[in-house]
Amino acid sequence: MKDKNWERYHNTRELLLKAIEEHFKSIELVNVYNNGSRTDIPLNTSGDHSLMNESMGTIEMKKLQERLSK
Repeated sequence: MKDKNWERYHNTRELLLKAIEEHFKSIELVNVYNNGSRTDIPLNTSGDHSLMNESMGTIEMKKLQERLSK
């Protein structure tokens, strides 16, 4: 029974890591920021990107991702 619990833990940990990675990809689709390197969107250097990442919890998700990857 104990082995099954650990197996489930590792499975859900892997699923969570994949979900976080996919969520980062979806954030990039809505988190439009251009420091001049992209020509397909207007130039934006106001810091909105940092503020949006902070409000979306990307800092915390990255920390969780690091902890789960150890």
